[in-house]
Amino acid sequence: MNKLRPTLWRTCRVLASETRLQLLWSLFENDGLCVADLARLTGISEQNASNQLRALNARGLITPHRIGLQVFYRPEPNTEVEHAQTLLDALRDCCEKKMPFASIIRQTTAFTHARRILIIQALADGPASFGDLHEQTGIPAASLSHHLKKLEARRFVRRGGGKYYQNTPGNSFGRLLRKTACA
Repeated sequence: MNKLRPTLWRTCRVLASETRLQLLWSLFENDGLCVADLARLTGISEQNASNQLRALNARGLITPHRIGLQVFYRPEPNTEVEHAQTLLDALRDCCEKKMPFASIIRQTTAFTHARRILIIQALADGPASFGDLHEQTGIPAASLSHHLKKLEARRFVRRGGGKYYQNTPGNSFGRLLRKTACA
């Protein structure tokens, strides 16, 4: 079997959805549910639940199990997907701590573009000026400015003295995302 290699930025795009987070939380709280049960618990249609579950499964965050004609889902990582176990554990922790969906979505949207991950990786080596980041990443200046603003707004990057720095997020989920982006 070929190793599945979903990118972090695409996984973050999947996680930046209140509906998908509601489905995951339902699975954390009620292990082994079918689409109909999940749809009922979250107040969405079965078709929508099925589509959202497909996206979570494609990122390796849930595992379907067929029993007879029904498919049940569990919050089990696909071992073929890099970072799935770590992200799933962090999300379970967010669920247990009742972290607001808006906070999780805000943090995940810091990493919903490959260029933002490049910026975080470049800053892992230390502070850099705008020109240094432009040269290191090859990101056009206008795009670099846009992505830096997004990262600053989400507090993963800070600016001072003409340089940009990686910022330490205030919670464990943000720190995990940053660490995963730098891996």
